[in-house]
Amino acid sequence: MSSEITDGIKGIELTEEAKKPQDDIVFITDEERAQIINDPVRLQILQVLREGIDDTLTTRSEDPETGTKITREREVKRDIMSVLEIVRQSKECCGPDDQVSKNQVYHHLPKLEKGGFVVKYGTITTGEKGGRTTDYYRRTAKGFVLATGFSTAHDKAIEKKTQHWVSSMLESFDLDVPEDKKQRLIELTNERVRMQSKWRRTIAELVKVDVADKEVLEIYGTLLDYYSTGSEDYMKILREIREILFPDEPPV
Repeated sequence: MSSEITDGIKGIELTEEAKKPQDDIVFITDEERAQIINDPVRLQILQVLREGIDDTLTTRSEDPETGTKITREREVKRDIMSVLEIVRQSKECCGPDDQVSKNQVYHHLPKLEKGGFVVKYGTITTGEKGGRTTDYYRRTAKGFVLATGFSTAHDKAIEKKTQHWVSSMLESFDLDVPEDKKQRLIELTNERVRMQSKWRRTIAELVKVDVADKEVLEIYGTLLDYYSTGSEDYMKILREIREILFPDEPPV
């Protein structure tokens, strides 16, 4: 994602919030805040803003020796978007069945702002005499980690993600999983994620850095895996997954 002002938002007047750096990773451990994103539309708005929109970034310079004007344009992803762009990109990001409407975005954005998930980044004014104004929004963090129990909205999102993940795994690796076992594999993977959701807060509350990054997130995931092995039910799920994926392999 480009952190610079791209061609599509040239002339934007930034808010004070826009001048604050965007966090890398934020852990959500507060139940009240977690409930704000217990909604499929709000989750989708956040997903669209994370995926971004295609844009270009043009830079102009001058060769100090020859005085030649140099213009370079490169394609970038922009994560600062207007309401109409969020609506359009929701179809590209999440499929036609999950496209959000303009009214939905206008309704839910204030709640995401209040919860600290989104900020109004700036405003572009077009036309003479202060004609039409368009507001643009950005996530407050590149990634949010829900460290509370999953809600209904998150369950549906996890199920969709798990189906894609299992399909991708079976397409990418030479794993002989019969059709009648694939659905069971998806169910077990979903259950594994649900079980771990009960322990996410315990690990998240151990994070002591103010600014988390991808490395911290990887360590968090590893510690969560370590912690989860203390549950016999969790280990049974892992063993059944192993039997489906590696039926001819002996215990190690």
